[in-house]
Amino acid sequence: MVNRYYPPAILDIINKKIGAKSHNFIFILCILIDITIILAAKFILYFLKKIMKVHKILNNNVIVTLNNSGKELIVMGRGVGFKKKEGDTIDESLIEKQFSLSNQETFPKFAELLSEIPIEIITVSEIIINYAKTIVGEKLQDSIYISLTDHIHFAIERHKQGFDIPNGFLWEIKKFYPKEFKIGEYALNVIKQRLNIELPEDEAGFITFHIINAQLNDTMPNIMTMTKIMREILNIVKYHFKFEYDEESLTYQSK
Repeated sequence: MVNRYYPPAILDIINKKIGAKSHNFIFILCILIDITIILAAKFILYFLKKIMKVHKILNNNVIVTLNNSGKELIVMGRGVGFKKKEGDTIDESLIEKQFSLSNQETFPKFAELLSEIPIEIITVSEIIINYAKTIVGEKLQDSIYISLTDHIHFAIERHKQGFDIPNGFLWEIKKFYPKEFKIGEYALNVIKQRLNIELPEDEAGFITFHIINAQLNDTMPNIMTMTKIMREILNIVKYHFKFEYDEESLTYQSK
């Protein structure tokens, strides 16, 4: 029963040492050895697949690797790319964030953006986007990772220089997009708590526009134009029929 693929010399030794009556025991032992070898081989293959290697280096803190499907994955962490070159093993203990976008066309722009913006701001943007997904209950376009992160970074830099841009659509945003505006307010709180920077309420309105843009997959100018048209229509109805809207009603706020 044990004469499978083991050399005859080894079988002779086994027979002399243990005896022919122990063939069943040997058979079971051989099966256990086979199972051990197979499991060990699978473990080694699994381990090798999980080893992350450098594919591209963007800077000392941002590198690109490949996942098991061969798609690019952005890895961030302080010093994760320091003194690394393509093909080197990544120290996974240094990894703080990983990003994998479903839209590969957006990936290069996002990778370039991450290489220029501090990790703290990227983390804040990710927190806001994750919160937005739970609030709007809809899929947001991958472009939000680029547009919102870039906007927050630029808004913070402007604020530090004392140059805050007023939002001419703030009133309309509050009234027409109350759910999304709450995300904007949440964003300002996160920025204040995490970065110790207090941006004006106008920025909550701009952030709201980015959320709406990611929902509709439209451009910012088109959304601003649409908001302006909605305001003008409401004013026409208001003055023609001479009545005031209940701005807190669900009918008024529904879209």
